[in-house]
Parts: sequence; structure tokens; C-alpha cells
Amino acid sequence: MTESGQSFGFPLTISSLSDVGRVRTNNEDSFGHSWLSDGSLFVMVADGMGGHEAGEVASGLAVQVVAEVVGRDPDGDPVSRMHDALLEANGAILEEGQRSGTRGMGTTAISVLCKGQQAWVALIGDSRCYQIRHGHLVWRSLDHTRVQMLVDAGEISEEESRTHPEAGMLTRALGHDRMADGRPLQPDVLPEPLWIEMDDALVLCSDGLHDLVEDWEIGQIVAGKSPEEAAAALVETACDRGGHDNVTVAVISGGDRASDYDPDFAPVMTAGFGNNRYGSNDSTDEERTDQGTPAPQYVQMAAGPAPSATHRQPIPVSATTGVINPAQLAAMAGPPPRTGPNKLLIGAAVAMVLFGLLFIVLSVVAVVVYSQMG
Repeated sequence: MTESGQSFGFPLTISSLSDVGRVRTNNEDSFGHSWLSDGSLFVMVADGMGGHEAGEVASGLAVQVVAEVVGRDPDGDPVSRMHDALLEANGAILEEGQRSGTRGMGTTAISVLCKGQQAWVALIGDSRCYQIRHGHLVWRSLDHTRVQMLVDAGEISEEESRTHPEAGMLTRALGHDRMADGRPLQPDVLPEPLWIEMDDALVLCSDGLHDLVEDWEIGQIVAGKSPEEAAAALVETACDRGGHDNVTVAVISGGDRASDYDPDFAPVMTAGFGNNRYGSNDSTDEERTDQGTPAPQYVQMAAGPAPSATHRQPIPVSATTGVINPAQLAAMAGPPPRTGPNKLLIGAAVAMVLFGLLFIVLSVVAVVVYSQMG
């Protein structure tokens, strides 16, 4: 699905592609795009969870509701519109879960609202947005996962995060009224828009892509291609490496194709992704857009070695939804077993039994001591 159009005088091309992968039999991912009445382009990718039918219902409902809400008031503040749209989609998914008896269903969501050369990004979960320039990654959203929290805290490196036993454990997702720390669900919305240059590319994807394709590889695969060619190449690469999950990709370019790979190009360096998970208040980058708004923070991602033939295998996430709960979040001292959610529950039950037995023993000892003192 490929379309081109003008948004506030700036040419944009969008192409999306989804594949069931090489392991699963049903596709729980959903995607969509729409040209709004003011000329803005809205694009979204959602990765459903909750098993056959439930996951695809959640992701499809999320795309439908967010697109409708964002398009209601084209003149409104993009940040507020994106934020409110995701919360409204969350309510719709919760309501559908109660109605249909599939309360465990949920979905991630990554969405972009392009208004000319400005692009606002909103996120819940671990679906991602990449900005590619001259074949290099210049910006990427950060996942709502426990592993990303460990990276943020400096406890593990980005490289270690890819093989961590808790990879894929979400801390928030649509279809849940609370985040992992117990607070009400809140989306992340980029407070300032990305600035799209001619021949830049934005890549939105489910984790079926970034689980198997490195960040720097994504940039090089997209370089020099049209959005349609880039989406097909990204999906094909993930499937060739095992395709353990559904793979969905949406590629937006300024113009009709991404710029060629330039080995000498170096994105602007910053301290990190920072404020509100995106951007940093103390940045020294003085770049400004034509409209006078602050430019987004960029980060340089070093190109790694060529990927090995053996990539990490998918690791089961907790429960049916993959969202960790507050108790798990509090237990930061040690990772849960790699054997999946059932053994986690068994371990918790055993711990409760042992605690009960210990309480009984202490009570008996107390009675005996008290009787002897009397």
C-alpha cells in the first residue's frame, strides 16, 4: 500500500507492509494511514497481544480509534490530540474486552502525525519509530519495557538488552488501565516534532522487525530505496532471519525515496533521549526549524559488525498480555526465571506457602515461650 501527497507544500510518500512471519499462523499486527482534512498525514502501527483473534481485535481497534480522534480537530495541538487519542483507544479496548470476554487482550502502538516537515511521535509499548538520514539512524523512540528501564538506570548496556532474559516484557500497553508501577496509563508523546528533511525516512515497526534487525542495519537497508522497496526489504530481512513474530513496517519518506547511504555522515551528538523519554532540556543543540520551534534531539548510533547467522530466539513474555505488574517491577534485584509465566506463578505460590508455614512455626514457638514464662 503506497501513496504520495503534499502536506503543507512538502512531498510525502507512505508505504506499509505486514507479514505473518515464519512461525505464527495468524497476524495480530495492524497498521493504517490517513490524510487529514488539513493536509496532515497520520500513520500508525500496532502489535496486538492476547492470543488468536483477541490481539488482532485490539490492534485493529487501536488504529481505527486513534485515527478517528486525531482527525477530529486538525487545528488542535498535535501533542494533546495524539495523547488523548491513545487514551480513548485504551478505553475502547478495555470496553471491548469486557463485552467479548477477552479482557487480557492489548496492543502496543507507535503513531506519527506529519504536518509538512514536522512529525509528532506517540508511543505505548515496544513498537518503534526510527528517523533515517543518509542511511544512518538519527533518532529512535525508546521502548516501554523492563529491559529499557535497566538500560536507562545504567544496569545493563544496549547490547546486553538484546539478549536479556526479560526482553519483551512491557511496562505499559493499550488494554491496561495501569502501568507497571501502578500509575494510570499514560502514553509518551514527543513534546517537540521531528524535522523531516527531503529524502529523510521515518520507519514505524512492530518488534517482529527490531528483534531480528539491528538499528544500524535498518538505516542501511532503507538507504536509496523508495518507501515501498524499503518496507519490502525490511520485512524480507526479518523473515529470512527466522520471522519468529508478525512483522509490520510503515515507511514515510520526504519525497519519493530515501537518500543514499553516506559513510561520512555523522548525526549530531547529544547526551541522550532525556526529557519525557524523548529530548533533553539541557541540550546545547541550537538548531531551529523554519517555524522557530526547537529541533528534536538526535543521537548517533554506532554501526556494529555484520549480524551473525544466529540471532536470539524469541523469549516468552509474562502472562498472556506481556505486561509486567507492579510486584514484578518492584523486584528489580533479580530477573524472573526464563521458563515463562506459569513457573513464575508457581514460584509465587510456593513462596506464599513457605511464608505461611514460617508464620505458624513462629506462632507455636511464641506460645511455648509464653507458657514457660508464665
